[in-house]
Amino acid sequence: MDAKQIRADFIKFFQDKDHRFIRSSPVVPVDDPTLLFTNAGMNQFKPIFMGTNKPEYSRAVNTQKCIRVSGKHNDLEEVGVDTFHHTFFEMLGNWSFGDYYKAEAIQWAWELFTDVWGLDKNRLWATVYHEDDEAFDLWPKVTGIDPARVLKCDKKDNFWEMGETGPCGPCSEIHYYIGDDPSKQTADGVNVSDQYWELWNLVFIQNNRLEDGSLEELPEKHVDTGAGLERIVTVLQGKTSNYESDLFSTIISKTEELTGKSYIDNAAPFQVIADHIRMLSFSIADGALPSNDGRGYVLRRIDRKSGSAG
Repeated sequence: MDAKQIRADFIKFFQDKDHRFIRSSPVVPVDDPTLLFTNAGMNQFKPIFMGTNKPEYSRAVNTQKCIRVSGKHNDLEEVGVDTFHHTFFEMLGNWSFGDYYKAEAIQWAWELFTDVWGLDKNRLWATVYHEDDEAFDLWPKVTGIDPARVLKCDKKDNFWEMGETGPCGPCSEIHYYIGDDPSKQTADGVNVSDQYWELWNLVFIQNNRLEDGSLEELPEKHVDTGAGLERIVTVLQGKTSNYESDLFSTIISKTEELTGKSYIDNAAPFQVIADHIRMLSFSIADGALPSNDGRGYVLRRIDRKSGSAG
C-alpha cells in the first residue's frame, strides 16, 4: 500500500461518515500573526474554535501541510537524530465543530486503524490526560482495548495547545509499538522509548488559553485530530524508519546518485537533506522565501544547514 492510497483511505473513511473534505491551507499562515508557519491541521479552523466564524459544515476532513521549526512546536533539532520527526510533514485530520465529541472520535480512530488498515491491536496503546476520566472510561467501552493499555499522563503529553494562547484542550494519543518482540512491551515505555510511536492525537478542544495563562471555556466543544501521514505510512509498509517509506525513497535515491555515497553508510546527513528539501520546497511553493528576517531567516538557516549536512 503506497502513501497515496493511505492518504485517500483516510479521507474516504471520514467522507463516508459525513465529513466534508477541506483543502490544505498554505504553510504560511493566513491572518494569524501568532505563527511563523502552519504547524497543525487546526490552524485554518481557529476562528471556528474561537466562535468568531460559523462554519457551513459541522464535520471536516483533510490533510494539512505542516512545518514545525519554531515556537512551541519545534522538531528541527530532532531531524537526523531519530527516524520519525520532521520539519515538514502531512497531518491527516478529522474535525467536529460542536457536533460529535470524544466517544465517536475514539471509536472511529480505532476502527480505521484496526478494521480498515489492520494494525495489530496488541501493539496499540492509548494515553489520556490524567484529569480526563471521561476519555479514560470511553476507551475500553467503545473500542474493546485492554484497559491496561489505557494510560493516564500529565499535561506535557496529553494537553494540546497550538501556541502560547488560543484554543486548546485535553487530548488522547494512540501509540504503536514498533519493536521486534511484542512480549517486551510495558506501560513504562509509552512516551519514553522510541519503540513506541505516537500515530494519532485526538484533541478535545474545549478551552481557550488567555494571555495571562488562565483557561476559559469555549462556547462549544470540538474535536481536532491529527495523524502523521509519514509515521502511518511507515508502519503500514512494515518499515521502522520514515525515510525507508515511499515518501522519502525517491529523494534519497537521487541524493545517492548525485553524491556517489550510500544512504546506509551516511544515514543522518541523508535524512537531514531529504527532510529539509521537502520543507523548503513546500515553503517556497506557498510563497515563503529565504531572506534575512522572520520566517525567511528561518528558511535561510535551514537551507544552509541542509547544504552542509554530511
